[in-house]
Parts: sequence; C-alpha cells; structure tokens
Amino acid sequence: MSDNLEMLVENFGAYVKAIIVNKIGGIASYEDIEDCISDVFLEICKNPESLPESEKETKYYINSIAKRRAVDYFRRITYRENNCSGNADDLFAVSDNTNVEDITHKKALNTALWNAVQSLGEPDTSIIVYRYFYRRKAREIGKILNLTPAAVHKRAQRAEKKIKEILVSQGFDE
Repeated sequence: MSDNLEMLVENFGAYVKAIIVNKIGGIASYEDIEDCISDVFLEICKNPESLPESEKETKYYINSIAKRRAVDYFRRITYRENNCSGNADDLFAVSDNTNVEDITHKKALNTALWNAVQSLGEPDTSIIVYRYFYRRKAREIGKILNLTPAAVHKRAQRAEKKIKEILVSQGFDE
C-alpha cells in the first residue's frame, strides 16, 4: 500500500491541497491544513478496496473525501474559536441567563441534522452542504457537480423534505 500511497500523494497531493486551502484556508492555520490533507490520505489508506480503478473516478472519490474532511475541520476550527476564547475561569462559568436545557437541545438538533445530511448520499449531501454551508447558488453547485440548476433545485427540495422527515422521526418536530 505504501507504493500506492506514494503514487496517490504524488498524483493528487496538490489537488487535495488546493481543495483544502480553498475551503478552509481563510480560517485555518498551516498546521490545520496539513493535518486535514494528511487525514484525507489516511482515510483513503483505511479503505484501499474502495479506491476506484480509473483515474477520473479516483479524482472524484478523492474530491469527495477532501471536501468532507474540510467541512469537518471547518466545524472543528469554528467550534474551537467560538468556545475556547477567553480565560480559563470563563470556560467553566455558566451565566445566569443561560438555559442549559436549550443549549443541550440545540446541540442534539445540530448533531441530528448533520447526521441526516450525511445519510442522504451523493450528490444530495454535497448539494445541501454547498447550498447552506457555503451559500452557493444552484448554478454554481450545478457546475461543481455537473448538474443542471433545475436538477440542483429539485434534489435540494427532496433532500430538505427527507431531512425534515428524519428529524421528525427522531423527535425534533420544531
């Protein structure tokens, strides 16, 4: 596998780096970017049997993994920035107007929502991520995923309906 890994890094390393830098370069440190790139190749090494045979399919496969890893790192970095600023005393203090139950419910809803989006499968997961996470328009998403804007709209509508059904079935009926 080490020869295959060297070949993958040599052929797709710059491609993966470009994807990662494009997605999180504005907020991530150099170390975070390098870690994310390493995680992409680590994930590929964990599942060598799922690596496609053709170079074109391999590129799409690696693209998908890299984008998902970038999303994971984006969430991790923004969480770290939003929740770990200030001094150590502030980390453990709960203000008087904080409703712990609401915070817990919101975190559970966010987790359930993310899991529902990931359960959609491709290209629906990518459409939802591009549309709501990156605020891309249907035309842009269509170009990225090689779909028409109308197909992007329709798939997004169906995906949103499916996400709502999943969340309602889990008790999130808001």
